[in-house]
Amino acid sequence: MSRQLTPTPSNKRKVLCIQPIHEVGMDLLRQRADIELIVPESIEPNAWMPLLGDVEAIVVRLGNITAEVIAAAPKLQLVSRHGVGVDNIDVASATKAGVIVATVGLANAPSVAEQTLMMILSLAKRSQDFDRAVRTGDYFRKFKLEAMDIAGKTVLIVGLGRIGSRVAALTRAVGMVPLGIDPAYTAEKIKAMGCEPVTDLHTALPRADFLTVHIPLEPTTRGLIGAKELALMKPTAYVINCARGGIVDEAALLDALHSRRLNGAGLDVQAKEPPDLTDPLLACDRILLAPHSAATSLEGLKRMATTVAQNVLDHFDGCLPESHVFNPQVLRNT
Repeated sequence: MSRQLTPTPSNKRKVLCIQPIHEVGMDLLRQRADIELIVPESIEPNAWMPLLGDVEAIVVRLGNITAEVIAAAPKLQLVSRHGVGVDNIDVASATKAGVIVATVGLANAPSVAEQTLMMILSLAKRSQDFDRAVRTGDYFRKFKLEAMDIAGKTVLIVGLGRIGSRVAALTRAVGMVPLGIDPAYTAEKIKAMGCEPVTDLHTALPRADFLTVHIPLEPTTRGLIGAKELALMKPTAYVINCARGGIVDEAALLDALHSRRLNGAGLDVQAKEPPDLTDPLLACDRILLAPHSAATSLEGLKRMATTVAQNVLDHFDGCLPESHVFNPQVLRNT
């Protein structure tokens, strides 16, 4: 099923932006004379659900696009996601209704890759501990803290797409030895990315000084890094997750850290976001935490806002790149 690209009778295409994005993206949409940009007073569904009747495109950042939302928007043609993950969108319902789901493609990849490298460096160099020592007058604690050089250390990269492939290049540039695992690529392609190809996660885990995951959260990847996997790692190793909360089993991770079977972890994402203040993750000083902020550098926000807005314009102009579309079968039928 596909939806027609016919404008609304007012000749204004209504675009609902559930949450404001960076002004560069908002301006792209405002400057189009054929677009009526709707920004609700709140991101709560009761503030924008009543507005869906004539909406032809939705720009979504944090809101959930459910089957109910899609059903309430009979003219909806496009959901443009401010990010690359689509776990807040019912893609199956969108596809069934002939609604294209688009993401920002490469826009946030450099920022997330840099955040991953930052976490590797921060954990290895014990930057949080040294900062705390200076601030509390424990200046000579530096002789008790064992910082690590990352040159020559092995990093296992799970997922070598837009972000993982960049992590491979960055880690190789600072002298690390990247191993790469991704069933979407041949061994030759993985070698071309600068990684030693591995095909079995459990065989590769004992070799890793750092493990970093760059894969979507799906039923097959939920809990991919659990107690069994963590038990295979060196007690000096670190786990990094800048992908999606839930890929790393947080209870198993905490157990491994508390029992000293793992040295530390860096989490840009958590299973529950934001986490409860009582969440034990927040009490563990062996975890470096960030608020799902890897993509939110100034440059990253501008790139994402520009792309998410351009997806809307390109769709209305009939030239939306298939590389940005999560359900390309709908695009091909349009």
